[in-house]
Amino acid sequence: MDIKPFLHEHYLLLHYYEEQEACCDKCNRKIDDIAYSCGRCKFWLHKSCAEEQLPPQISAHPLHSQHNLTLFFHWSCYICAKCSNLSQGHAYYCRDCDFNLDYLCAFSTNAENNRPIINGHISKKIHHFSFNEPLTLFNYRRVGKYDYYCNWCEKHLFGMSYGKLGFSNQVSFHDSCLINMPGIIVKHPFHPSHPLQIHMVYSDYRCNACNYSLKGIQAYCCKKCRFYLHVLCARLQPSLKVELHEHPLTYFQIQSGWRGFRCKICNFNCGARNKESFCYRCVQCNFNYHFNCLGILSSTRHKYHRHELMLIDSFIEDDSKEYYCDICEEERKPKHHVYCCKKCKFVAHIQCALNKIIDTKLDHGSNSSLLEETEQSNAEFPTHLSIKYVDHPHVLSYNEATEQNKSLLCNACCQEIFYRHYACEDCEYYLHETCTTLPYEVSHPLHRQHPLKLFTDIGEFPCYQCGDHSGGFFYICYPCDFKLDLKCAMTPIAPNKEGPRQIEMERLSKLCPFNQNHKLEFFNTRANLIKDLKCYACLLPIVGSAYRCRECFYTYVHESCLALVREMQHPFHPLHLLHPQIFSSMFDQQNFSWMWSVSCFACANTIDIGYGCQKCDFRLHFNCAYSLKRALKYKSHIHNLYYFGLRAEKRARACNKCKSLLDGEPFYHCMECGISLHIKCVPIPHLIKSKSHIHSLTLKDYFVEDGSGEYYCDICEEERNSKNHVYYCEECDGQFVAHIECMLHTLYISPPYTFDLNDHIFVHC
Repeated sequence: MDIKPFLHEHYLLLHYYEEQEACCDKCNRKIDDIAYSCGRCKFWLHKSCAEEQLPPQISAHPLHSQHNLTLFFHWSCYICAKCSNLSQGHAYYCRDCDFNLDYLCAFSTNAENNRPIINGHISKKIHHFSFNEPLTLFNYRRVGKYDYYCNWCEKHLFGMSYGKLGFSNQVSFHDSCLINMPGIIVKHPFHPSHPLQIHMVYSDYRCNACNYSLKGIQAYCCKKCRFYLHVLCARLQPSLKVELHEHPLTYFQIQSGWRGFRCKICNFNCGARNKESFCYRCVQCNFNYHFNCLGILSSTRHKYHRHELMLIDSFIEDDSKEYYCDICEEERKPKHHVYCCKKCKFVAHIQCALNKIIDTKLDHGSNSSLLEETEQSNAEFPTHLSIKYVDHPHVLSYNEATEQNKSLLCNACCQEIFYRHYACEDCEYYLHETCTTLPYEVSHPLHRQHPLKLFTDIGEFPCYQCGDHSGGFFYICYPCDFKLDLKCAMTPIAPNKEGPRQIEMERLSKLCPFNQNHKLEFFNTRANLIKDLKCYACLLPIVGSAYRCRECFYTYVHESCLALVREMQHPFHPLHLLHPQIFSSMFDQQNFSWMWSVSCFACANTIDIGYGCQKCDFRLHFNCAYSLKRALKYKSHIHNLYYFGLRAEKRARACNKCKSLLDGEPFYHCMECGISLHIKCVPIPHLIKSKSHIHSLTLKDYFVEDGSGEYYCDICEEERNSKNHVYYCEECDGQFVAHIECMLHTLYISPPYTFDLNDHIFVHC
């Protein structure tokens, strides 16, 4: 049975109330500060009175038993982990896990109620091109005196929504607005000559609409004309036509203190000093006008209505959250100026009341192609020998076939080109003929719930169906985080074949070693598609199967290296366990690079990710940690030597015997005096016979016996790195594999277990 909530049976709104007539239901004092109120009942509660009724801490809550939950007051909004509702004010909070429960959910003890209401959606975060920070899914409810608005359609929020909560840079969207937000806009009223596509802006360009910087974020772009729009500025459309300017004007809200817009008529700043204001703006001409300077009639008459219509700042006739013009019957913006009848509820756009209708519909280009100013090629006879293509600044020339012995990859689908294609030889930009006529939007059987939109510049992502990791064009549903590369999106699949890859990828799903709350994504890479993609565990290039974690700064790990990444008891640091850690806490998201880093205890190279002690300042690369677990005793040197495998060596380290640079090759190293030796400079026998195995064993650069991703030494039975040198049995086809050190330590030689080879002596340690 549910316990009655401590504060009130309904959810309470939080707001600052000044000189309110109501009194607090607990202390009977007047409400004149921050207080809770019930939207259904006449119930009021001071913030301080609420705190007196709530216990300061909850222990072992069924939804979060690992830590205590502490009463905490959120000035900004938060999302309840149980009901996923937007909440504000008091919560029971775990700082370590960033876990919040509103007070109603915190004291709901029914076993049925101790499950998340929208399981699978809790704290779901997506990366969307509309905003440069992750957006979180939540169920909207009013939490204060005023409603939230969708930043795209400008209507009240309702139901499932996405947003970035907090005091600064707060945004929110209906989930339907994110789903339908176009990736390509054809004939935008601010730039009708070319389509606008989503691209990352790396230079310091400014938005042509609002004049704010775009550097480091995604925006709608026409690269030919260097025309750029913020995603949220692209939703703006001309809404007012006046006699004194040739183009329709657009309503702009101006942030407080912004002094970039001056009125063309009075030459005064359009922005207010301490509050948001507005102006009407012509983007093409970069002209701005105060509304009062435009000389719009304060009253007018229209043939569709018998009464006089008066010009007012804004009009909200009811709580339906949908507002229409009574002349054109199209939706209107509730914050815009309108003509209104004071005798009845007749409301009209200014341009409709003045008989100056403007077409304000955006073309999202769902049935268009990426070609400009030309018709499509005939399948048998091309109608043009060159084309203009929206995603490339130069004209592309038509070719019937590729040159002999020349391998070309299509920039769209990343598949090899053999026959008809278009090319810009100067930029080495190539497209299949069929890839120049791609639709902007497709429906796909693997994702029936939403259409997929074409994006031409989104970076590198794994395809949901095949798992290939490439940097070509993609069809995407951003809210569902569903992506298909071109070859999968445009290839029909049989109904009974829908999703074999999803099943495989679910089977391969693993948790991130750096944060158990994150899931790793499985993907494949091909050598000719991805450049400079390296494993964070071994620092070697990734080709083939691998995993990545998007939450941990896009951490990439070989499938074979993933088994190495777990907690470890290490002989060089025996007091505490070592855990996988990300050491560089300052990460530059804009330039996607580490701002600073620290050094590995073993190799002294910089280390971003590896093993670390959570209590001491001790760090090791993953490979270095495994290298230091096994020592080789070399009688010509007083200290132990340790094997360091193939690596992306950053230091100019030389071999102390042959004096040549190691240059990333495997080597043996002394931790105490710092000498290093090539493998070939240490007299390790190529062929060896031991009591551990019936056959002779051969020294091999590396050996991978299967695709399991987990490989072991058959002597010490500990995990081994599949990229390191080993002894293996050729006669058994690799059924017996051992570390070099383990093999040499088992040689059947009388005590003290030494052997002599070319004037060098090995001894078992």
